[in-house]
Amino acid sequence: MTHYGGYAAHGMLLERMFDLLDEDQMRQLMIRMIESHIRMKEHRIEMMQYKVETYKMARDMIQAGMKKK
Repeated sequence: MTHYGGYAAHGMLLERMFDLLDEDQMRQLMIRMIESHIRMKEHRIEMMQYKVETYKMARDMIQAGMKKK
């Protein structure tokens, strides 16, 4: 069974689009793709910061519980 999804299909689509678009459209598309990538990375950083804060909170709560004993 042949599978046409995934990164290979995405690359083929982009290659075909690059052939059909003029220079201004290409520039606009590239800017949009880069901005999307930036937003994705920013979201990932925010999620990691949230995890770090949660771990620090849990650590402090455990340390406070140990001091009471």
